[in-house]
Amino acid sequence: MGRLLWGLPVLCLLAAAPPPASRSVTWVDLPPAIQTRLEQSGVTASSFDGRIATITREARTRVREGDLDHLVFYLLQSTHFTRLPPIEPALSAREFTQGLRSGASRGKLPAAVEARIAAFLKAVDSRDRDPRLSYFRGLIAEAAAGRDRRQRVSLEYTRAMTFLYGKEFLSRSPEAAAELYQTRGLSTDTAVEAGYAVHVGLNVLKSLDRSRRIRRVLIVGPGIDLAPRTGMLEVGPPESYQPWAVIDGLVAIGLSSLNDLDVVGADINPRVVEHLRAAAQAPPVLRLVTGIGDTDSVTLSQDYREYFSALGASIGTIRRGAPSAAGHLVKTVAVSAKAAAVLRAERLNIVTERLSEQPFDLVIATNILPYFDHAELMLALANMSAMLAPGGVLLHNETRASVSEDAAAAGVPAEQNRQVVIATVKGAPPLADTVWLHRRNK
Repeated sequence: MGRLLWGLPVLCLLAAAPPPASRSVTWVDLPPAIQTRLEQSGVTASSFDGRIATITREARTRVREGDLDHLVFYLLQSTHFTRLPPIEPALSAREFTQGLRSGASRGKLPAAVEARIAAFLKAVDSRDRDPRLSYFRGLIAEAAAGRDRRQRVSLEYTRAMTFLYGKEFLSRSPEAAAELYQTRGLSTDTAVEAGYAVHVGLNVLKSLDRSRRIRRVLIVGPGIDLAPRTGMLEVGPPESYQPWAVIDGLVAIGLSSLNDLDVVGADINPRVVEHLRAAAQAPPVLRLVTGIGDTDSVTLSQDYREYFSALGASIGTIRRGAPSAAGHLVKTVAVSAKAAAVLRAERLNIVTERLSEQPFDLVIATNILPYFDHAELMLALANMSAMLAPGGVLLHNETRASVSEDAAAAGVPAEQNRQVVIATVKGAPPLADTVWLHRRNK
């Protein structure tokens, strides 16, 4: 309605207000087994509210840093706003850090980076309406807030490269590299490949129970494709692929129907939520390109090729494209209005909050759990478990050793897992993902 109805009783107006989408978790919300495990990690009933407040405050900072990480990766790699050669972020991190250590740079950024920053800021001041550039135009205006933009971009470059150098060149083990993610900015990164493991998981779910029906789905952290850390492809506007891939897979496999399906995309980043809400109102045309392409040493698996070929047939109209020169598979999917009507979006911090809705049949949380320390991981699992209906399924791809025990303590013991091969690599392990299925206790 949008207007105040003057003269109506105040109680009437209050009663008409919609309930909040989410609420903060409390100590008494947690299963006793999770309470015990948290106490072993130093979080107690008396310190719990303070810990939640700290996580909430830190999350706001991490969301902002994640956005600005993407800005740095964009200005280094984009070929839209400049003809300067792209710069691979990890190589830039090494050049910058080694320059600092030798004293040769005297605190200056590499010349090629300086040139790209200048080109980026010039493009920001232009009338170019490219969707990605427009996104980062608004982001830098917000981040600089009237201060020197070049200085702010330089500071963010320094921060992002310091992290990247530590991850790529200083970490002595995969476990040490993984721990770095627990304090870094919260990335919105996503890619077409991320949907494949989920699709395999849904097929496993269907095979376990042919009569299974999924009507309510929660996707935690669907993200948006802005500017990845490496291998940036600017073939279309920024997009959130996972909700559409999930809807398509559920319908194609026979777990759901567009007639009664309700999918909620819940993200901590308000920009992602705004994007999903706009997409639900104006169905997008998805320009899908595999992040991995066939080369002399890399070969996409046949199963993945078949997945990509069928992707989108249940949610819209497919127009196939010829493979790109770099061996990437290409296609376009025009999402139908009926499929778009299935999707809703809410802002949610899965560590500290729960949605105030009826339980879900399926919760999907891929590529978000690595950002949480052990206590945060337990809280996220407890919140996802609480939002599942009895017998409902949690699907994720986290490989941390403690996840199975933590999930069981939260009431969602592990039931199945699969390794999913996306591509084979000559002389090296395959490019693969892992999918886990957990079922909520009845």
